[in-house]
Amino acid sequence: MTKKSSDKQELIELEHKIKQAEFQNKPIEQYILREIEILQNTIDTFLREMEKQGRLNDIAVAEAEITQYSAMRQLAQKINLPAEQYTERIKQVQYRIFGEENWETFFGQDKKT
Repeated sequence: MTKKSSDKQELIELEHKIKQAEFQNKPIEQYILREIEILQNTIDTFLREMEKQGRLNDIAVAEAEITQYSAMRQLAQKINLPAEQYTERIKQVQYRIFGEENWETFFGQDKKT
């Protein structure tokens, strides 16, 4: 079994354990923390490979990063852990793709909608 498929299987098992624990009003923190750890390791490996291929500025790579960091942020929030680091990572990906000035235009707080 490859690392990728074993991680995927473990994530499925963790989700099942989380649902069971929630149903039984038991703690879920250990399962969430393990999910975050797996997701972090996965994105780190992915980014190393994309860097080797010179694809860090590829939109598809950025989308994958943002999706992963968003999932990690939601998991952290689920157990009341600070999630700002994931929001900051998302922002850094957006900076890398759009540039800081364009980020302000598209995503900045002062944007008039």
